[in-house]
Amino acid sequence: MSDLTVVARCGQWMLVDDADDAELGAYGSQAEALKAAGDYGRVDQELRHVLIQDPGGDWDEQVVEPPASH
Repeated sequence: MSDLTVVARCGQWMLVDDADDAELGAYGSQAEALKAAGDYGRVDQELRHVLIQDPGGDWDEQVVEPPASH
């Protein structure tokens, strides 16, 4: 099950919280949006299952780990 989605929209990659249907931010690349998803996961230190929709409309899923706390 996914709780975050990264969607290509108007030249940006949007990070969306599926539970709240809220946009969390716009990023210049998919990699930046996925990093933000990992940072968002830092709150509870759980893996995030992120759905990704590319500009062509194709879907993929990626598991993103929160950053290591020091």
